[in-house]
Parts: sequence; C-alpha cells; structure tokens
Amino acid sequence: MTGVALPEPRTLASLAAELGGDVDAAAADLVVTRVAPIAGAGPGDLVPITSSRGAAQAAGCAGVLLVERSLADRVAAGRRWVSPHASWALASLLDGLAPRWASAPRGPAHVEPGADVAPDAVLGPGAVVLAGAVIGAATSVGPNAVVYGGVTLGRRVVVGAGAVLGRPGFGWVAGPDGARRRMPQLGGVVVEDDVEIGPLATVDAGTLGPTVLRRGVKLDAQVHVGHNVEIGEATIVAAQTGFAGSVRVGQGVQVGGQVGVADHVTLGAFARIAAKSGVIGDVPAGRTVAGYPAVDRARWLRGMARLLRRG
Repeated sequence: MTGVALPEPRTLASLAAELGGDVDAAAADLVVTRVAPIAGAGPGDLVPITSSRGAAQAAGCAGVLLVERSLADRVAAGRRWVSPHASWALASLLDGLAPRWASAPRGPAHVEPGADVAPDAVLGPGAVVLAGAVIGAATSVGPNAVVYGGVTLGRRVVVGAGAVLGRPGFGWVAGPDGARRRMPQLGGVVVEDDVEIGPLATVDAGTLGPTVLRRGVKLDAQVHVGHNVEIGEATIVAAQTGFAGSVRVGQGVQVGGQVGVADHVTLGAFARIAAKSGVIGDVPAGRTVAGYPAVDRARWLRGMARLLRRG
C-alpha cells in the first residue's frame, strides 16, 4: 500500500488552521489518516493536487484533496483544502514524518584533532572531518562525506552522503617548458546557514579567498562548484550541474539539471537557466535562458521550431 500514515487522525479544518488555506464547508470535519498519491487513494487519504494533470484526475478520486489555489476552479468543491502554497503545506506535513539520523554526534565518523564540531552536529557513518574544519550547530554531515580543513559550515547545514567539500580546486598553470603545475587552493570554503548540499556533490576550495555558498542555497546530487565560485542566497541548483572557476551567481537563481557554466560568468539575481543549457556569457538579472550557447529562452524556442520545420 502506498502513502504515509499520520501519527494521529486530523480533521481537514485543523490542518488548514495550522498550515493555511481554506476548506470547503462540507469538508471541515472530514478526518485524514494518511497522505497518499491519487492512484488508489480512498476515504481518509489526503491527496495533493498540485498540477494540471492531477486536477484532471481529481474527479475520480475518493480521497480528501489538498489543492493548489491556481487549480481550484478545475476541481469540484466538496472535499477540498485549497492552499495558496499546497506543495509547501504538504512538505510541512511530511517533514515531521521523515526519518532522522541517529542523534549521536560522533558515531563511527572520523574527526581529526583540530576540527571544531558543534556538540549537536550529526556525523554519519564514515564521514571524515579534517583538522581546521568548522561545523556549526544542528548541521548534519552524511555518511562517507568528506569535509576538508579550511571549510566552515554554518548552522542547520545538510551535507549529503559522499559529498566532498574543500578539496583543492582544478587549477593548473603552464610553465615556460610546457609543464603543468597545480595552483595551490588555499582559500577554503564558506557555507552559510540553512544550505543543503546533495549527495556526491563537490565544492572546491578557493585559491586565495573562499568559495562561498550563501544562506539557503540548495544543491542537488552530483553538482560541482569550482574554486572561487560564489552562489547567492536562496539559489537552487538541480542535479549534475557544473560551475567552472570564479562564477558569480546572484540571489534566487534557478538552475536546471545538467547545466554547464563557463568560468568567470555572472548569473544575475533571479535568472532562470533551463536544463542542459551551456552558459558561456553573462546572464542579466531576471532573464530566462536555454540552449547552447544559452540565449533568451523564447529566442531558443523559435530557433528550434525553425530547425525542426526544415527537417
């Protein structure tokens, strides 16, 4: 059986009172015992409706419906909890049901002398924290993650399993004889409060100053952040994206999966980068770009349409 049971039954009215939104008068006293997907949901199941496809399927659902307000006119009244932020309400409800790591802050992790780890930080099995690292209060470092010296993690940071923070960046210089020599990366990494770094992500140390992830940044799995990059507050980055050295990312930028950003590029605040884009030049604030080389998304779509018509 799919779905997640609530710790105790809740009326729809009590959920809306806690998490916001409006309930159909006829549904106020309906009791919810589980949160479940629309397929196979029955009475007592709370079903999130957050997409047009879900709204089209709602008529045949026997559950109680948590409906995004923008979709409310597509869902028949009677069993609805209509929320202006339905996905947020759902996340808030499920957060209390998510499993937590063991509370022992040291466990089988390896912490070198000279590392500064807050007493309530949680280190997963096999995590490595090297001398000179600083890990803030209520921060979690996942199994087998590595935190190098020179890395400072703020409060409530989440580091996924296998992530590597503060390794020397990929900087090589050529000598007069053509030989390659590594440029030492001595600037470390600064991760501000409430950042999440996904599993197998890498954040390289800066050269002279730190690589910086500002407050509230969210990195998905397998994201690479090169040396001297700065990622602005509340930016969100999907999986397998890579930022080359010295990229500057503004506040609130949204980056799709498998995006590549060339070195020294600036992404302006609240820009949006479509999945699989190749960004080789600056993106102005608020702009949405797509393609390779990345251009205004509308222009890219017109170009693709012309190309496909020729085929």
